[in-house]
Amino acid sequence: MNLRDYQTECLNALRSRYLAGKRRQLVCLPTGTGKTVIFAQFPAFFNMKKRMLVLAHREELLNQARDKILRANPHLNVDIEQANRTADENSDVVIASVQTIGRRDSKRIKKMDPDQFYLIVVDEAHHATAETYRRTLEYFKVFEENTKKLLVGFTATPKRGDGEGLEQVFEEISYSKSLPEMISAGYLTPLAAYRVETDVDLSGVHTRMGDFVTGQLSRTVNVNERNALIVKVFRDFLQSRQTLCFCVDVNHTLTLAEGFRKNDIPTAAVTGSMDREERAKALADFQSGKCRVLTNCMVLTEGYDETSISGIILARPTKSALLYTQMIGRGTRLHPGKKDVVVIDIVDVTRDNKLVNLATLFGLPPAFDMEGHTTQHVQEALNWVEENRPWVRTDLATSMSDLRYRCQKISLFEMQTPDEITQYSDFAWMKTGPGSYRLNLANSETVIIAPTILGDYEVTLRKFHREETLGKTPALIRALGAADRYVEINKKDSLKLVNRKSAWRHQPVSARQRQILESRGFTVPKKMTKGQASHIIGMLFHK
Repeated sequence: MNLRDYQTECLNALRSRYLAGKRRQLVCLPTGTGKTVIFAQFPAFFNMKKRMLVLAHREELLNQARDKILRANPHLNVDIEQANRTADENSDVVIASVQTIGRRDSKRIKKMDPDQFYLIVVDEAHHATAETYRRTLEYFKVFEENTKKLLVGFTATPKRGDGEGLEQVFEEISYSKSLPEMISAGYLTPLAAYRVETDVDLSGVHTRMGDFVTGQLSRTVNVNERNALIVKVFRDFLQSRQTLCFCVDVNHTLTLAEGFRKNDIPTAAVTGSMDREERAKALADFQSGKCRVLTNCMVLTEGYDETSISGIILARPTKSALLYTQMIGRGTRLHPGKKDVVVIDIVDVTRDNKLVNLATLFGLPPAFDMEGHTTQHVQEALNWVEENRPWVRTDLATSMSDLRYRCQKISLFEMQTPDEITQYSDFAWMKTGPGSYRLNLANSETVIIAPTILGDYEVTLRKFHREETLGKTPALIRALGAADRYVEINKKDSLKLVNRKSAWRHQPVSARQRQILESRGFTVPKKMTKGQASHIIGMLFHK
């Protein structure tokens, strides 16, 4: 196999962190970037002397892993342990269903000597905190002190909807690339989005383990008016595209499929209870173009690699970034002639406004309308804002048009320390994005508080391109307290500058500050203070 540059980087990073003593590592790569290809290299790359175990939870994932490992290592004996398939006791690589060997008192796992296995891989590792996985990993002794084994998990997102952290299993994220990075590098297809609002109210649907209760959600959204709107949206935006439609449950899947067919749109419904041959026919018809739409519920979110998909309808609202990422990931693989993937976000009425959509993955508000632009275009706009208007609160923008407007003016409202900070700190912290805060110090230094990929808050000291991590904590208040204490102890020359109650901060903007801002093309608001002007100037010169 010819590896892509980032796949080689990932392998080298895993080896480097292993040599540094990290035995339980996590890799975060978007769907469609070849995670299986990477761990297929493990036997040769790590000069495997013993055996390798791959854990997965779906038949499609087991078969894909076997095919890729054999392609990379045709001389190895690679077997599957699942249901009526049993791995040879002398096989070099065992690809096992975690449901098969992870059951309590499983007899099949007892046939595997844990001391024979050196490399252990968890595919779709966001499942690794489940009891079946933990039981299996404990059996193979990956949690023992001073172990020489290497555990590597692969996932598209490390965040679980139930709030359980993967740090229970893995020590660190050793390598990661984001969806925007992979799209920009040309390894994934650009995503465009349309926001379609409905009158369906989700306020009465309860939440369990971080997402909507399935039965209640289905009864709420599986209504004639909403289903008819979805069919219309397909005709308006996706008529010429092979389209995957994600639904809530089996009933919703079948109802929507029937709605498409009644409008002369060739459609198949795929559910978990289907006969294997029937499902294979539906997928084959879709691949050939005979079928234009596939409706499904939680069947094609993992392990489905059809590259021709260029339309995604998210008929299932979700609060789970994990599930959302999996759904849109079905359309991001490259395919001849495919220029982009059009994602239709069906947006219902919510009270807490916590629905995940394509915009939220880019740090924008849930109500942000991408107006049909691709994520690449949005990312380029955000990069420009960060470089040229770093004080603009992108998390308050409602659309691409609104973002442009905010870049043309200075909002004094956005120059205020947010309410969630004022009750805990006397410093002039400014919000720069969702969960992100900035404090400009003297000598061109800045303290940043920002959420990590695992949901912690990281405190960083930055001066130009040099960064120093000061600490991490799961709570914003604790991160804020740690940052304030650091400044009070180590940056005493900045205390007058950063104290929100300093008299100078409330005085009118100075002539020199006005001159600097006007030289950059800004109209200075009449009520701007020295403190507000200082924040903007600091953002300009602290980049």
